[in-house]
Amino acid sequence: MAVPEPKKWLVDGFCRYTRNMVTKRFTAFGVQFATSPSAMIRNDHSMMVFANHVGWWDPIVAMLLNKAYFPDRTFYAPIDAVALNAYGIFRKLGFYGLELDRFQGAAEFLRTSRDILSNPKASIWITPEGQFADARDHNKPLMPGLAHLAATSERVLFVPLAIEYPFWEEPRPMVLVRFGEAVSFDGASNKKQCAEKLEEAMRSNQKDLAQAVIHRRIEAFEYLIPPRAASTSWYDSMRSWTAWFQGRPFDPRHSTVTKKPESQSES
Repeated sequence: MAVPEPKKWLVDGFCRYTRNMVTKRFTAFGVQFATSPSAMIRNDHSMMVFANHVGWWDPIVAMLLNKAYFPDRTFYAPIDAVALNAYGIFRKLGFYGLELDRFQGAAEFLRTSRDILSNPKASIWITPEGQFADARDHNKPLMPGLAHLAATSERVLFVPLAIEYPFWEEPRPMVLVRFGEAVSFDGASNKKQCAEKLEEAMRSNQKDLAQAVIHRRIEAFEYLIPPRAASTSWYDSMRSWTAWFQGRPFDPRHSTVTKKPESQSES
């Protein structure tokens, strides 16, 4: 399996298009960090981001995060080989095939991933649960390929990413994510030790994000897409008429969720 060769102009265009998609379908896109993004950047280390797999939007979220926070890194991500064969243009976006139903497919995935990680400017974004799972379900075992790469690859930062798509007071959901603290391995750790450390990092980061989501801590995030109110037609029409009769300005917000946070990024 050859390492894909992403086309920057195509990746940039795809990110512009998908950012518009996210803007239309979500109320906000919030990002939280355990440490600053600069702490996750080492010029002599490649990066592997491993995330829980909530839903269809995960690859798009990954690409937008890479574009916003790690623009100097080339984006790569494994996807189902059948889908990749059907949509070959994905190779030019940095996707490479993954065949889990045969041993040779797993070996090819590991070989291709190692080749990618040998480039210190590369980042691989992976969902090691292997299938969709609820954000609160932490019992699903992680696929062994991630730990195998950790035990056999040098100069790689492994960064846990938690993803949720919660509904708060607005009719559309939010994209909320959290980068946990990066972990690295010196080559002395075996596969079992790597697996335990990676799973703990991933699940702990999910719990930290869950607390912010459960308690609706909008101020705990910075925003790629700032929170905004969405109109709900007849309901908001009635609210606007009520405001007019009461002689006060109409505020379309359905709660304090859409108050502009103090710290916000539109990069």
